[in-house]
Amino acid sequence: MNAWWIASVCINRTLGGQRSEPLCSRVYRQPPSLWRSFFMALMDRMFRETAHCENIHLRWRDRYGA
Repeated sequence: MNAWWIASVCINRTLGGQRSEPLCSRVYRQPPSLWRSFFMALMDRMFRETAHCENIHLRWRDRYGA
């Protein structure tokens, strides 16, 4: 885990999410909507990674078996 991952987990916990899940994973699991699309596009640009939220979700799922 790096600082971004830890910060994302803390934000997700603050918003009532699962204890070990990063925010990007939580957003990725939500039904399609305008805010979800906006957030995911913003994270792709911020981290310079295509499908950033999906990649984070897959890493989290593989690590914690969720």
